[in-house]
Amino acid sequence: MVRLGCAALLLGLLLPVVAHADCHYRRLDKVTNDGQTVELDDGSQWQVSDFDQSEAAVWQQDATITACDNELINTEVHESAQAREVKRGDPVPEAQRN
Repeated sequence: MVRLGCAALLLGLLLPVVAHADCHYRRLDKVTNDGQTVELDDGSQWQVSDFDQSEAAVWQQDATITACDNELINTEVHESAQAREVKRGDPVPEAQRN
């Protein structure tokens, strides 16, 4: 019973973090430097982690990308890459926010 209570407490603490992720749905504009940099259609630029550059290097232009905090998710090929935004893009219209 104690384990169940601890699991419920942890779940209650983690769910709000996941629920408040700042995600935007964009299109891939270009990938440069063998997957090191990804630019999205809003003008934002993302530096991809060393571990994920080989996957990002083959992503195709116009692929649907979900940008969430420090992760880019290519929904076309079901891959994700850890990345950090190094150049902010244009504001996302309210209708495209999640």
